[in-house]
Amino acid sequence: MRTCRGEYVSIGRFGWGGGVDTTTYADLDHQLVGILLTRTGMSAPASARSIHDFWTTLYQTIDD
Repeated sequence: MRTCRGEYVSIGRFGWGGGVDTTTYADLDHQLVGILLTRTGMSAPASARSIHDFWTTLYQTIDD
């Protein structure tokens, strides 16, 4: 569980990031659940960027 605010992460968000570019988190403050399932693996050049872009885009939609 997050205890400090990050770039696109709320305090209290919890979940899991996997080794093959898979991530799932729940943010109760925003009533939001996000799941990204891919099979690119962290060895792919843009894998970490895809996770970042997914969460950034998701939070931008609720800010708009």
